Amino acid sequence: MNTNPQSDKFAAHLIDTKDRRYFLKGVFGIAAGAALLLAGSIDKVFRFFFGPRLSRNEELEMMQQRIERLKATVGLRQLELERKQADYILIASLSELDSTTGKYFIDYQMRPALAFLGKDGLPMLLCAKCTHLGCTVGNQVDVRGKILCPCHISYFDVTTGEPDANSPAKTPLPHIGWVLMDKGGKVIASRLSSGETKGNTNAGALTGANVYITSKET
Repeated sequence: MNTNPQSDKFAAHLIDTKDRRYFLKGVFGIAAGAALLLAGSIDKVFRFFFGPRLSRNEELEMMQQRIERLKATVGLRQLELERKQADYILIASLSELDSTTGKYFIDYQMRPALAFLGKDGLPMLLCAKCTHLGCTVGNQVDVRGKILCPCHISYFDVTTGEPDANSPAKTPLPHIGWVLMDKGGKVIASRLSSGETKGNTNAGALTGANVYITSKET
């Protein structure tokens, strides 16, 4: 049987060219598949470390939450700075204080605190940080003369600061000293955290007085 060398070479060339095309297509297909798999893997890794991608509204909401947290932090730092710089911090006017609803404020140790009007007509200030686990005590006095820490149900006597015998808290809420000043900034009366009271505590002298906490006794 006769063969044509030129025809054989041409046929071989066609087969070789076709094989190369199939080979290149295969390579491109594998590469494309690998790229897709890699992209999927990267996306999974990204989601694993950084969480799911957020929508625009979710990103805006998260940014707003961060801004609010920053504002709260700045507010606390301002309170700290004020307490480092000032010898006296205004709490309220004496006439604003109530015997059954306490007014919250922050003391010099950056603890929550409460200001009541005592039975003697003078301020009664005490720390509102529960001595059990540090929750903030409520500001409402019940019929027994008690205020409640709602976290673990500890009752404290509003006058003495002592907890009930069956309360989780075992130590009293500390009392805080105060200073009464007239509108001109003159000291009328004061009470140390120990309970000692000084100055003129007559009702007439206290008209229009403002209640302050002070760092001077510490």
